[in-house]
Amino acid sequence: LTLNNTHTYVTSSCHCHGRLLVYLLIPGRVVVLILPASFCLSLRGETHLFFIKFLIMSDDEESHGTPPIHHVPRLQNGTPQTSTTELAAGLSRWMDASNNFIYVELASLVLLFACVADWYNTVWHKYALSVAAVSLLVCLILQTAEFLIPGFLESQAVKQREDGTGGHSVQKVCSVFMLIWWIFGTGIITFHAPFVVTSNGWFGAWGGLLATTKWCIGIKSSLYDEQPDGLKQLYNISICSIILLLASIPPLIQKWEHYGGASFSVAGAAVTMIACAYLVTMYTEVPRNVMKLTVVVLFVLWACVAGVCTFHGPFLITNNGFFSAWLGCLCSLNLMVMEMKNEAPENYA
Repeated sequence: LTLNNTHTYVTSSCHCHGRLLVYLLIPGRVVVLILPASFCLSLRGETHLFFIKFLIMSDDEESHGTPPIHHVPRLQNGTPQTSTTELAAGLSRWMDASNNFIYVELASLVLLFACVADWYNTVWHKYALSVAAVSLLVCLILQTAEFLIPGFLESQAVKQREDGTGGHSVQKVCSVFMLIWWIFGTGIITFHAPFVVTSNGWFGAWGGLLATTKWCIGIKSSLYDEQPDGLKQLYNISICSIILLLASIPPLIQKWEHYGGASFSVAGAAVTMIACAYLVTMYTEVPRNVMKLTVVVLFVLWACVAGVCTFHGPFLITNNGFFSAWLGCLCSLNLMVMEMKNEAPENYA
C-alpha cells in the first residue's frame, strides 16, 4: 500500500476475540488497525485498501495540524492554584474568626436540630426555630466577614463623640443585640413553650443565653470579672431568684400537682431579691457581722426552698424551677463559706 510516495507495509496480523489486528509499519510510527475479521478476510481488494488508506490519511492529517477530536484540553496548565495545605490553613483562619462566639453557634445548632427533630406546626415551635436560625445566620455572617476582612469585628459601628466618649465596635453592637435576642428567646422557649423541661432544646436555649452573655460581657470583662467574689455570688443568687420567681408562676396559675410549694418559692425568691439588692448596693459599707448573719439566713432559706419545691412539688422534674432552686442553694452555700472564712475588718471598705 502506497500513500503520498510513502511506502506502507503490512507487517503482520492476528485474530483476537473475533477481530483482526493488522499492524502497519509507516516511517516514524506504527499503526494498529482493529477490524472485524469478517470484513478484512483479504487485504488485496480495492475496497479494503481504500478503507485502510482513508484511516491512515485521517490519522496522518490529525498528527500534522488539527488537534485530535478525542483530546480534551486541560483547563489548567501547571501546578494547582490551591493546595490542600492552603485549604486547611484557610479553614483554620475561618474558624479562628469565631473564637468569641463559637459556643453561640453550637447552641444555635443544638436548638435548631431539636426543633426539627421534635417539630410540631405551632407558633411556639416556629418561634424557637427562628431564634436558632437568626442567631446562627448572624454569627456566620460575622465570622465570614472577619475572615474576608480582618479587623472587621473591631471596626467602629458607632463613632465616638467629640469628647471621646461613646464609640462601639461592630462586635459589641452585635453581641448586645444577640444577648437581648436570646434573653427573650430563652424566656419564651423554656418558660412557656416548647421546651419547658430538660431536653436538647432546653439545653440549647440556655446554652445560647449563657454563651451570648459571656460574649457580651467578655468584650469588657470589668463588669463582672473584676468584682469581688462575694459580690459575684450575690449576682448569681439574684439571677436564680428571678428565674425561680418566673418559673413559679405557671404552677400557681395552672394548678399543678402540689402547686402549694410554688407559693413558698415565690416568697423566698422575693425576699432574696430584696436582700441581694441591698447587699449589692451597700456591699462595701455592710459590717462583717451583719453580712455573716445575712448569708446564713439566705442559705437556710434557699435550702428550705429547694427541699420543699423539688421533693414535695411543684418542681419534681428537671426544669427551670428545679435548677434555679438548687443553683440558688449552692450559690448561697458558697457565699456563706466565703464570708465565714473572711477575716477582713469590720467594714469592707
